[in-house]
Amino acid sequence: MMVRVSGALLRFTDYRRVISVAAPTVEAALTRLADEYQPLKPVLFDREGRVRATHRIFLNGEPLKPEQLTRPAGDADSVDLLLAISGG
Repeated sequence: MMVRVSGALLRFTDYRRVISVAAPTVEAALTRLADEYQPLKPVLFDREGRVRATHRIFLNGEPLKPEQLTRPAGDADSVDLLLAISGG
């Protein structure tokens, strides 16, 4: 599948926006991505190995809740990884 990275997260992937990842699920794809780009790992995952709440994950444009990250995904799918920004 293709993982698209944007915004502030690009600095952790050597500014690569689109990265091909072979994995059976969205969660496995994010894990493999973080294994390939080690600086991304502590930014993307918390100490328990869960995706941090500050990120928004989309599968083919559909937002996923944390419990939906185990959904299967194939070569034709795309995952968007966004850093949620808050402020006032």
